[in-house]
Amino acid sequence: MKKENVISSCYSLLRNVTPLNFDCGKICNGKCCKGDNKTGMVLFPGEEKLLDKDINVIIDDESFKIAVCGGACNRNYRPLSCRIYPLFPVIKNENGREYIQVEFDPRADCPLCSEEYQFTKEFIKSVKRVGKYLLLNEETADTYRKLSAEIEDINKLIELLF
Repeated sequence: MKKENVISSCYSLLRNVTPLNFDCGKICNGKCCKGDNKTGMVLFPGEEKLLDKDINVIIDDESFKIAVCGGACNRNYRPLSCRIYPLFPVIKNENGREYIQVEFDPRADCPLCSEEYQFTKEFIKSVKRVGKYLLLNEETADTYRKLSAEIEDINKLIELLF
């Protein structure tokens, strides 16, 4: 499957689902939508062509393309990372078998990561399906595997520290 089609399919999976049954941006004043040249959302291959024209794209130190938003965009043209935030479908490996587990993204600075908020089941299922779709293209799968490994490394470090 072409990378643009993979990303479009992921967008479709998330079109009508949200983490909560209300605008979670009201909790933190849309903190996740405000970035600068050091913060933003990672883009998957081919995704920069599908973004809102007001979203800036930069390259970070790890050579990932990053979307930086000034706080408002057309939600239909926002990055996949924004759509799944603050969760991530982490690729796990157990006994040589790969599977996807939806977890809080440890890089997320989001009040929803506390236990007082209950995500909708539809949102969690959709995020998991996104992980499966990202594996359907070599380029998107490569980026997805790198991000998954990064999250696993961060989680291991957190376990060691706490």
